[in-house]
Amino acid sequence: MSRMFKLTLILRYLRRKLAPLFAMLAVTLCTAMVIVVISVMGGFLDMMRSAVRTLSGDITISGDLTGFAGYEDLIARLKKLPSVSAATPVIHSYGLLDVDGYIARVEVEGIDPQGLEEVTGFRRTLLWSSESVLSQLSAGMPDPGTLSGEQKKYFEEAKQSVEKMDLVGAAMSMKPPEGWGDLPAIVPGIEVSPGNRRDGKGQYSFNNSSVRSDVALTVLRLSQRGQPVEPAIQRFTVVNEFKSGLYDIDASRVYVPFARLQKMLMMDPYPAVDPDTGEPTGKTASGRATRIVVRGREGVPLDQIEQAVSDETRLWLRDNPATITVMTWQDQHRTFLGAVEKEKGLLTLLFAGISVVAVAMIGVIFYMIVLEKTRDIGVLRALGASRGGIASVFMGYGLAIGVIGSLLGLALATAVVKNLNEIQDFLFYAFGFKMWDPRVYYFDKIPGNLNPVEVTVIIIVAILASLVGSIVPAILASLLNPVEALRYE
Repeated sequence: MSRMFKLTLILRYLRRKLAPLFAMLAVTLCTAMVIVVISVMGGFLDMMRSAVRTLSGDITISGDLTGFAGYEDLIARLKKLPSVSAATPVIHSYGLLDVDGYIARVEVEGIDPQGLEEVTGFRRTLLWSSESVLSQLSAGMPDPGTLSGEQKKYFEEAKQSVEKMDLVGAAMSMKPPEGWGDLPAIVPGIEVSPGNRRDGKGQYSFNNSSVRSDVALTVLRLSQRGQPVEPAIQRFTVVNEFKSGLYDIDASRVYVPFARLQKMLMMDPYPAVDPDTGEPTGKTASGRATRIVVRGREGVPLDQIEQAVSDETRLWLRDNPATITVMTWQDQHRTFLGAVEKEKGLLTLLFAGISVVAVAMIGVIFYMIVLEKTRDIGVLRALGASRGGIASVFMGYGLAIGVIGSLLGLALATAVVKNLNEIQDFLFYAFGFKMWDPRVYYFDKIPGNLNPVEVTVIIIVAILASLVGSIVPAILASLLNPVEALRYE
């Protein structure tokens, strides 16, 4: 049986029979369903990884809450490494924040904003800027034609006041804008303030923010031996708020100036004394930090950066005894990211199991076709067609359905993933149904990421499943006795 003749039979069956279209539809829907699920979960996982890396940098060198001295020297040595592009010190502690009488338990991090920007892109997490505040102000303004003179004057003054506020610059310098007072600056997470609530679109209102509020921060001091001493209390002015993308962090972390927290925790440099005589030596003892966050150079593998930083840290420890650990951002958040990865794998496995229905449907439909085409098969066998030739026709039939169905499924899934949020908006306005409520889920948009490798694997599996579904009917067709088949009515 020639290849052209086989192809002609396959195309004829595809065009003239309704049953194969149902099999093709099953392959299309199952393929699209698995791709959509894995793309949404993959998008969610990618957003989590991006948020985690923004907070942690590539490598973190961590000590205990008492900190370690000599961090300036270690940072200078790390910056000389070919695989390291930036490093900055951080003080990590815990405290209580009083926001207009609301007491929040918070993680307190003392940072150098410019240094943290080089390592993690700190500026990108800042939520409020003059542009974003002006945008909200303009959206809330009524039609100018309906305003009185006093109202127009009020909105114009408000606009000018916002234009003078450089909230991003204030956060990056950790200094309040001019006219805001002399208190040091603080940048809390967007969910720390009890007044911040998301609207139906997942957006925050600047009117509810804590920006320009005076807050009181209380931290527990520890001696160098780890013994608690009297707490330190300091008032700050909120100059901005940050949104990292991780709810637990945005609801519990605040950033303050590195030197200010260093002083509050008694980790700042102090005059050194002779251990034997107790007399001042005229030198200044190094201050302490609890962490150093490091960013590697672009293109350098993470394990190579970790190895270089670990080796240099071990050399530094020879002259600076301390208890510190070196961890990548993946190791720091392995439990959290691992849970999301397992959820993605579990959902993909469940939906892939449902797709077995497509294999069964193809097998049943092809078996029906074999019964219907028994006489045709007998004619072909009588004309000299081999058993393998007959089987190959039905295998080709299954291959065609798998290829066409999986490609249609890919097209459908791509359209759905690229327009998930628009589809949700349509369902909400048409039926009042919302799949992804931004007030419940932390991301205000449904994430989606079509991974080429994963999509390719799904397409291949769909095609192979179609072939598997056609194997048994193909074998049955090839085993038909031509004499019996020609007598079939």
